[in-house]
This record gives sequence, structure tokens and C-alpha cells, in this order.
Amino acid sequence: MRNFSTEKDKLLSDLNSEIKDNPQNEILKSLSRMLESYEYISDLNGILTNIVIDCLGFEFEIGRKLIEFEKYFSDYSNSIRSDELRSLAKKLIKENTRITFYGKAWSENTADWIYFDKVFDLKKIRNKFSFGENIIEHQNLDNKSGLESGFIDKNTNEGIMGKVK
Repeated sequence: MRNFSTEKDKLLSDLNSEIKDNPQNEILKSLSRMLESYEYISDLNGILTNIVIDCLGFEFEIGRKLIEFEKYFSDYSNSIRSDELRSLAKKLIKENTRITFYGKAWSENTADWIYFDKVFDLKKIRNKFSFGENIIEHQNLDNKSGLESGFIDKNTNEGIMGKVK
């Protein structure tokens, strides 16, 4: 698993080297400013890829690297450290289950959660994925704080949540 901040810093370093070699290229400078502004995976929105394809082309190796970076980190499941929850997230994404939220679900949460627009059959999922004891079932049935049902990894505090019927 790759770290967003680390990969972003490497890419910015490569981009800045390319800018030094091509100081008149305003597209490279714009890409650098844009990439610098991204703080979270959820900031990625396809614009880097569109600029590379529409304006920069593939004259520079950095263009391929920017596209690969955005493609990798736009798949939220790649950011999940828990192998078990990552497998579940990848399956749901492969099934085109819509993601309704990605990030820290509340201010005191220490890890990212992915929310899916789907009702989970917790027992069926647990059996299918053979989750270990570190994966616990979670349900919040409080209308005020949000209805959710899913799984949390006790080791990473990450969660995969679905809707409540």
C-alpha cells in the first residue's frame, strides 16, 4: 500500500525538476500548483489527468506519473491498510456500488472510513470474507448521528459502512 502524502511529495519533486528543465512551460507550473493544493485523497477529481491529456500530452514522463498517481489514489480502497476491509471495499467497488463518503467519519475518528450506498448482510459478508477477530461488526441506529451498519478493523480503526434498511 502506498502513502498519499509520500507519493505526492515524490511527484512534486519530480515535477519541480521537470519545471527547472522547462522553465517556460506554464502547464507544468499549473500542474505543480494544483498537486500542491491537494491535501486529501478525496481532493482528486480527474483534473490532473485531463490537463495531462488535453494540454501536456505525453511528451514528458511526468505526465504518465501524474495520471498513474491520480488513478491509483482515486480508488479509495487502495488507501485502506486493513487487508480484510480492503478486500471487501474492492469487491464493492468492482460491483459499482456507489461510495457516499470517504474520510474521517467524525472529528475524533483516527482513520478513514468508506461509506457505500448498500445495505450489508453482516453475517453473510463475515462468512464470505472469513474475517478475523480484529474485524468487528458495527451498527449505529441513532437517527441524529447517522444510520450505518458495517465493519471496523480494531487494529487500524478503519471502517467499511453501508446503509441500515
